[in-house]
Amino acid sequence: MNWKVLTTAPDQLIAESWCELIRPVDIDCMLQPGDAVGFMGVSVIPVRIMVDEQDIEQAQSLLDSFINADSEQSE
Repeated sequence: MNWKVLTTAPDQLIAESWCELIRPVDIDCMLQPGDAVGFMGVSVIPVRIMVDEQDIEQAQSLLDSFINADSEQSE
């Protein structure tokens, strides 16, 4: 696999949640090694989400649809 950065989440919990949204469509997802290091638990700093280069467009589209749907419900 040729891992590429899909996007940056505000923290580790959100990054893990976003990965869980795109995994059901058979897109492998991982957090950038080193970004999610927390000595006292979950990292609260921004975390990069990685996907295979060939899946980046589909993953971005899917993630955008979830994020946009969530922001529309907030309004």
